[in-house]
Amino acid sequence: MKINLDNSKQVMDAYMPLIVANARRFSVFEFDEAIDESKMILIDAILEYDEKKGTFGNFLKQKLYYHFLDKTKKIKLVSLDDFDNDGNPIIESVVDDYDIENDLIEAETNNMLYQKINNLPLDLKSIIWDKYFQHMTNRQIADKMNLSYKTIANKSSLALRILKDELSKE
Repeated sequence: MKINLDNSKQVMDAYMPLIVANARRFSVFEFDEAIDESKMILIDAILEYDEKKGTFGNFLKQKLYYHFLDKTKKIKLVSLDDFDNDGNPIIESVVDDYDIENDLIEAETNNMLYQKINNLPLDLKSIIWDKYFQHMTNRQIADKMNLSYKTIANKSSLALRILKDELSKE
């Protein structure tokens, strides 16, 4: 059989037993991943194969063997207390997107906002509460308070302006 990309499906089928045997041989790798990786190596082998250097089966067998043998040599990290290749603790290279400082600032801002909302007159406080905490529309708030939609919109704007002014003083 001629070895080329045109008949790569036939070549893959013919050498599947070798691929499966190799995947089982190196049991430290997940079987399905080893099969998929071996198929990619087979495609590379088809491209690199030179008939003058022996049989394709032997060429592929050596290519698979040395690829997976080389992968087993790589250091497997098992603990954050281990060290990387430069001798630095791995834990120091872990990036954490959690920022406690931002959380504290946000909590302080929320607390300040909550206090400013509580200082609003009762009707404005009620509108802000319904609109932003109960997720009610101006129409729903107007119906609830027996006021017009326009009055709720105006009072809502007034409440937000007061809060903005109060917060800008901080």
